[in-house]
Amino acid sequence: MGRFILNIDDEINWRKSKGLYRSRRIIESAQGPTVLINDQEYLNFSSNDYLGLANNQELKDCMIEAVKTFGIGAASSQLIVGHFKAHEQLEKNLAKFLNRDAALVFSTGYQANLAIASVLIDSNTVILQDKLNHASLIDAALLSKGKLVRYKHRDVNHLLRLLEKYKDKDLIVMTDGVFSMDGDLAPLEKISDLCKTYNALLLVDDAHGLGAIGETGAGLLECLNLNQEQVPVLIGTFGKAFGGGGAFIAGNNKLIDIFIQKARSYIYTTALLPAVAVTVDRSIELVKEASGLRQNLKSLIKYFTDNIKQVNYSSGVSNTHIQPIIIGAAEKANNISNYLYNNKIIATAIRPPTVPENTSRLRISLTAKHTTAQIDSLLNTMKQMDCAAAL
Repeated sequence: MGRFILNIDDEINWRKSKGLYRSRRIIESAQGPTVLINDQEYLNFSSNDYLGLANNQELKDCMIEAVKTFGIGAASSQLIVGHFKAHEQLEKNLAKFLNRDAALVFSTGYQANLAIASVLIDSNTVILQDKLNHASLIDAALLSKGKLVRYKHRDVNHLLRLLEKYKDKDLIVMTDGVFSMDGDLAPLEKISDLCKTYNALLLVDDAHGLGAIGETGAGLLECLNLNQEQVPVLIGTFGKAFGGGGAFIAGNNKLIDIFIQKARSYIYTTALLPAVAVTVDRSIELVKEASGLRQNLKSLIKYFTDNIKQVNYSSGVSNTHIQPIIIGAAEKANNISNYLYNNKIIATAIRPPTVPENTSRLRISLTAKHTTAQIDSLLNTMKQMDCAAAL
């Protein structure tokens, strides 16, 4: 035990020396474009509350009433006595919203993605994943019996070569829709065509697109007009644009049935809180009606991308609500984030292993509730920081 503790000390010290040490801040208010920390207001550019629904009054009232009906906890897995009417209604409305046969609700997005390992992958499966996929997709492959092979980010030609190489295997292609750290989009139309040619199963995690993009908020697949046959497995979360918590897998009836039968992260965990299920069900309706919020978000994205040029940093190629400001070295990104924090702005430094080496960044997360004045405050503070460093 003593040797083990020594190794922990070495690991922590190494992380601190490389600017990779992680720490938590205590938020004392609801999520929003501003939050309270130590009774002081901070601009918040690190939240995934893309439509500003996490503190929506109608949803808060809805959840309070749902608690009165269903209580606090589900008290069981969904296959024992934890499948409430609230879950059933949410799954039906979600499937209709996404134009799919059926949906299955999970307690978290990580659990939804981990379910893939126990359901869709065996020892004859080769899993082809985008190099910049979310950690939960990667972990699903690593925990499975299949072989994980990663293709270069958004590189359809590289994916084609790998599909050809492994064409005698059972193939599954897994990709983010909107990438969580770069904000760019997977070339799903081309990927879908390749999957059809090579009889590969396509799975898309559109956690960061759902709610925020698409005419009705149905995400990247709605933007590209891709249907259930073209993208058989769709995964998403309710903890971002929907303002709540939990997640889902959606597809045809047979697909959802086999997940109910085999998904370990569904079978062996307590169900999503029923009051949350009721609230998210109402949130879907708000998302469908939120074209004005999505339009405002588009305007803020354009304002940010037009004005970030004033600051001497690369902002990548994103045209979405996720705007990375690429810094490079982890320690430098950490220092800039700390400078902003000392000036009452939260813009978290994202460092390896979340992103590749030498691509540490500030991940600026824009929401429909931000203002152009708040964006100006962020950019002006960064310019002041550069001026101070030059003195």
